[in-house]
Amino acid sequence: MRPLEPRERKIVALGILVAVLVVIWFGLIDPLIVGFIGRAEERSDLQATYQKNERILSSISAWRDQADEQSASQTQYGLVAPTKVLAAENLKQRLNKLAAAVGGSVQGVSELPAEKENWVRVRADLQLTMSQLYKSLTRLENEAPYVVVGYVSVVADRATQTGHLATMDVRIEVSAPVRINQPS
Repeated sequence: MRPLEPRERKIVALGILVAVLVVIWFGLIDPLIVGFIGRAEERSDLQATYQKNERILSSISAWRDQADEQSASQTQYGLVAPTKVLAAENLKQRLNKLAAAVGGSVQGVSELPAEKENWVRVRADLQLTMSQLYKSLTRLENEAPYVVVGYVSVVADRATQTGHLATMDVRIEVSAPVRINQPS
């Protein structure tokens, strides 16, 4: 092998220097910098999680107060009865009383299969005037325990026969959640 000329030695020396710098950069400096950056990101994520958990912990008393309020008003949002059968009967009686209170007449009230578990559903066939229908729907909307009106059908055949507003055949389906209250 022949000896390298001074120019070639400089090129080889530069190549070795670049190789040593690349090895030092990718072997030592880059992992060190990436490690610092990664730990800084992890530290900021942990700090954000800590602050979020602090906010959650500080709001526990407010959640407890809301839970107490909901427990106190729970009877407004469902029927309380020992069994689902008695809850359905209570709902039937409520519709009978409602029709009597607004001045309408009840043709029939029957229980239907509920669409959800722990719910009852009742259908009532009533004869009401327009104002009685409005009053009964308003009372269902505003009186506790609150119910869900799933279906209302109004047939006003007598109005076409007589030429003026008469009683209408109204079919209404009402459902409500049931909270089983075991007797002590």
